[in-house]
Amino acid sequence: MRMLKQVAKKKNIAFWLFLPAFALTVGILVPFGYSVAMSFTNLNLTAGTKAFIGLGNYIKMMKDPEFWNSLKVTIFFTIGAVAFEVLVGFAAAYLLNLGLMGQRIYRTLFLVPVMLPPTVAAIMWKLMMAPIQGVLNYLLQLAGFLGLEWLGSSKTALMSVILIDAYVFIPFCGMIFLAGVQNLPKEPYEAAAVDGVSSWFVFRKLTLPLLKPVILIVLLFRIMDCLKHFDIIYAATKGGPASATMTLTVQAYYHSFRWTDMGYAFAHLVVLWAIVYVLSYFIVEQWKKAVAEVHGR
Repeated sequence: MRMLKQVAKKKNIAFWLFLPAFALTVGILVPFGYSVAMSFTNLNLTAGTKAFIGLGNYIKMMKDPEFWNSLKVTIFFTIGAVAFEVLVGFAAAYLLNLGLMGQRIYRTLFLVPVMLPPTVAAIMWKLMMAPIQGVLNYLLQLAGFLGLEWLGSSKTALMSVILIDAYVFIPFCGMIFLAGVQNLPKEPYEAAAVDGVSSWFVFRKLTLPLLKPVILIVLLFRIMDCLKHFDIIYAATKGGPASATMTLTVQAYYHSFRWTDMGYAFAHLVVLWAIVYVLSYFIVEQWKKAVAEVHGR
């Protein structure tokens, strides 16, 4: 009898431990499943329609030049922002690891942008990038250069949004790289110093291979985040000018909340989810291989 009570008690503990994970899983999967289901309907809040149309929204998207433009902008934005943030973040991590005087102050200042809400950072940079009153053009003209249109021109708007995103997220990349650099094993570097190999050789043959898992983790986070970006872009340009910064998320926002075409908006987001899923799966597999190479497991 006592044994049966102990078994029942253990089952109760297992049930209560399992319950939060189950509730979380249901909370994630139900809205996701609903979104996928609605992408196969003509759900429109203004017209009051909600009929099953199969692949109608996806076929319409394939013929929609605005969809292809938003996909192209999303890809260019992701490539530009991730490349810039990873390279500068990596360089900043190296500088912050050199043991320079006042390093604690530098690290604190380096983290300031990532503490700002992205929307606040976007509005702050929007003011700085104003063609006439903005401080950036003032500094350029002071140095003898012509001012730029920044967010006001379709030629420079995407680059400007990438700069804003880099300002906010370079510290995030830099801190992860810094943690990785500080945890590198010392023995290979001591052996390289005894052999008298060059710093460039050490960087290429030791540092980069040992940091490969860390680099892949940073790429995973930043690629996923950039593909889904909405707040910085909408606060800075609202997708303009002339759709130059119209990413898939901003396009989906217009279809859903401006034009109440929810079914078509859900179809955009399902395509975006598929892209994020495939890329994330590929990077995670590469990360597993890199961890096995570095740590032998």
